[in-house]
Amino acid sequence: MKLAGNRLDLQPLTAAELSLATENYAGLKHALGMNAGGASLDEEMQYAMRIRHSRVQQDEENYLWLTNWAIIQRRHQQIIGYIILKGCPNEQGEVIIGYCIDEWHWGKGYATEAVRTISEWIFSDPRAQWIIADTEKDNWASHKVLEHLGAHMYRDTGDLFWWRIARPANTVSSIQ
Repeated sequence: MKLAGNRLDLQPLTAAELSLATENYAGLKHALGMNAGGASLDEEMQYAMRIRHSRVQQDEENYLWLTNWAIIQRRHQQIIGYIILKGCPNEQGEVIIGYCIDEWHWGKGYATEAVRTISEWIFSDPRAQWIIADTEKDNWASHKVLEHLGAHMYRDTGDLFWWRIARPANTVSSIQ
């Protein structure tokens, strides 16, 4: 499965791909048919891959809601970041996401496009009413991404701002 944006594709990583990402990132890129260039995984993203791998192994049926989605720049067939889904919609209809874009791709609208693309997929599920994201207070670029997508800051926990994007009123569910 892949989701297509204007310039980007989003591809959910399987359990095997998540495992490969932490052991041999170049091997993951090769397995996905990507160009070998670009960033390597930093320690924080390796940790996130291990956590997502554990979650996917525990609930393979819902892996699309528990995995990291590779953000692929279609033109160069290169992974430029990830979107992390942290579970199926909860009782309040919330889906928590995180995202990161490689630094040399900042300022090009890729994060906005990727989050918009995954949001359309998330809101195709009738259970999903809100997308939740948190940002560090000094991450102005991420604040702008979320504001461009119609998110509203609804909580300040001292270190973080918490944002939510409401399900669009005209969203028609395609997941039955």
